[in-house]
Amino acid sequence: MRTTRTFTLLAAAAVLGVLLASPATAVDHNNIDAGRPLSFDDAEAIAFRERALEFGVSLSAPRGGAAGLGLKAEYLVGFALNSHLSVDVDASLGGRAGSDATGADLDEVGVGVFHNFNREYGGTPAFAVRGDVLFPVGGAGGTEYRLRGIASKAARQYDRWHLNLDAVFAPGAGDEEREFRPGAVLGYSTPLGYPTRFDRTGLAEVALQTSEEKGEGPVVSLGLGLRQQVTVRSVLDVGLRSDLAGGERDDIRLIAGYATAF
Repeated sequence: MRTTRTFTLLAAAAVLGVLLASPATAVDHNNIDAGRPLSFDDAEAIAFRERALEFGVSLSAPRGGAAGLGLKAEYLVGFALNSHLSVDVDASLGGRAGSDATGADLDEVGVGVFHNFNREYGGTPAFAVRGDVLFPVGGAGGTEYRLRGIASKAARQYDRWHLNLDAVFAPGAGDEEREFRPGAVLGYSTPLGYPTRFDRTGLAEVALQTSEEKGEGPVVSLGLGLRQQVTVRSVLDVGLRSDLAGGERDDIRLIAGYATAF
């Protein structure tokens, strides 16, 4: 186990070192990544040779448990046209959904690849796919693999719908845990203040996620968020999510984040 964790951390550090060698441009309030601040992605990759560093913190109140903090840092780089690579690190402090732990833990390191197949044209949505490998480093669970299909479609001139379909595979799951967990998120984004200003985007989502535990019902959640352009190269985001039904869930989660290109 110790050897596996050491290899995971070294691999993530090596990938991060490669990413740091590329040049950068900017980030945009209207381009949405999962966790910034809600759970859905849009179908746009970051630009070729663009780099972005994103930080997020969330305050959650798990049902029947103590409140806790979640911390996340993610690095993205456009390594090819219409494609980007990401490395992220997740940590938690205090209570969390689906666990009795209340201490500080480094939960997992993730490595992902995102590819956009086409931009929206006519009545055809923009399509993309994202694949992630999640390595546990906190001592619980096994490696998980997530495949996400993404479609984005304009509703009006600047409003957009975003449909995300997920398939999570956990081959090392325990006897009481599911090895396959499907999920779906329907997101919506719209400019706020247009046409007098175009530096702020409002977000909303409804999500359906399969519980990790067998015998537990799916988790249904709603979310609202806001992304504010601060400078040409930086965006602030805030959000609120509430899980309405399901087994292992958070009653409420407040999210705040910051993304910058350099």
